[in-house]
Amino acid sequence: MIKTFLVFSVLAVAASAQPFGVGLKVGVPATDAYRILPFPTFAVFDATAKPFTWGPYAELRLPAGMAVEVDALHRNHEFLTAAGMETAQSWEFPILLKHRIGSHIIKPYFEGGVTLSHISDVTVVNLSNRSNFGLVVGGGLEFKFLFLRLAPELRYSAYALKTLDQQLGESRRGQLAVLFSVGF
Repeated sequence: MIKTFLVFSVLAVAASAQPFGVGLKVGVPATDAYRILPFPTFAVFDATAKPFTWGPYAELRLPAGMAVEVDALHRNHEFLTAAGMETAQSWEFPILLKHRIGSHIIKPYFEGGVTLSHISDVTVVNLSNRSNFGLVVGGGLEFKFLFLRLAPELRYSAYALKTLDQQLGESRRGQLAVLFSVGF
């Protein structure tokens, strides 16, 4: 793990002057992923998304402050039923067109694109859709510090389908996240 990080760091420093960037995004959801419905029953059911999203990103920097960014964001979900607790893995793959404004150390930017997602390792809960797609919009500020690019951002994902759609609970199609990226 440490060797991988060191190799990644050396390659990232070498790539910092290139039109290609890589980095890591971490974040927290600003909205709940699931809504438990007030349905009178004796059944036990709860669904939560862990409050931490993380994953790598890569971007191709284009002229005029434009860039194409691809992320691979991971998140855990927990489902509690009468059969027990189950943890599921979720991956989201946004493909974004990003536009940076200005040429200073601090650059505001906005982004938009599409996203694909997939949730796996679920056996107890019957999901309506394991795979999903949707639109993404967001914005933030990018700070240049030495060879690093630091960027807090807000990102809204609007999904076409509900992953969970049952009498006891449902997934929300719109989710807001606060992300922070460190890149080269």
